[in-house]
Amino acid sequence: MSLEHLWNEIRYYMNLEGSIKRIGTKFILAKTPLRKVVNTGIYSRIYEKKIKKKSKKIKPKFIQIENTNLCNARCIMCPHTIMKREKRTMKQEDFERIVENIINNYPTIKRITITGFGEPFADKEIIKKIKFLNEKFQYIEIDIYTNASLLTRKMSDEILNSEVHKINFSINGTGNTYGKMMGLDYENTIKNVSYFLKKKKELGKKFPLANISFMIVRENEKDIENFQKFWMNRADSVMIYPPSDWAGRKKINYSSPIPFRKKRWACGALWNYITVDVGGNIIMCCRDYESEIKFGNLLKENAKEIYEGKDMNEIREKQSRRDFSMPICNNCDNSFDSSMEWWNI
Repeated sequence: MSLEHLWNEIRYYMNLEGSIKRIGTKFILAKTPLRKVVNTGIYSRIYEKKIKKKSKKIKPKFIQIENTNLCNARCIMCPHTIMKREKRTMKQEDFERIVENIINNYPTIKRITITGFGEPFADKEIIKKIKFLNEKFQYIEIDIYTNASLLTRKMSDEILNSEVHKINFSINGTGNTYGKMMGLDYENTIKNVSYFLKKKKELGKKFPLANISFMIVRENEKDIENFQKFWMNRADSVMIYPPSDWAGRKKINYSSPIPFRKKRWACGALWNYITVDVGGNIIMCCRDYESEIKFGNLLKENAKEIYEGKDMNEIREKQSRRDFSMPICNNCDNSFDSSMEWWNI
């Protein structure tokens, strides 16, 4: 990583989180010589104490909500191409009921991420959903993850006139490689993102922070340098990171292994996130693309009774003992995130 890139990421996280705390785990522990320390004996002892202390008192801070599981892309590293569950979009009234159910029970929520196993802008009412959040829960930050291929100029203008904290553009290649990676038109996506970034600059808006992400696999690893050069001074952040194999169910041509000693720890998402699928179910996590493990439905049940219920607590207890024998967890490749994420929880 160049000094220019590192400085851009420090500045990005300062704006995103209000501090540089996350820069330590996201970059220093993974991309400097300090990666040799991760998961060594002394690191493990300190980290285990941190997890035990944090897990006893933590309340959820984040909601990840799938407003739609319809998608126009065919990304080679995404399980949407093999996903069998019903494709649909969440109704506006259901979205409002679900969010209110959670926040009324957990005022600790500080951020809502609109994403899942679909393209958020395939939802024709996404702007209406954003406006509801802005009006009812002004203090809550909103993040959106999108491939940007459906992001019209009108949508860009509406987002920039709303209160959105961050927008992540998933662009996993350049030129011809992009088409092979995502099954979308590269020029159309670049046009859409470029308009958004230009308009944001013209308006002098700090938010939403614009992150451009690139998931490394063997098919696109040669594009990394050109990708970084192209986006470095256009977006607020450029993220290059390894893909998930979706709990062992999606074959991935990994470019390289994780940069430190591999070891799995309790997954912070089980304490920190409430993950909601398009049907309103609280599910295991963002890896559960078929919504295989459902703990309860937020359109029928109280969020607190689900989230602090017997089934979820049993899984948390097992994970605390580093028992990953339950479905989804048993084949999860979460050794990268779990080895660092508890420093920030």
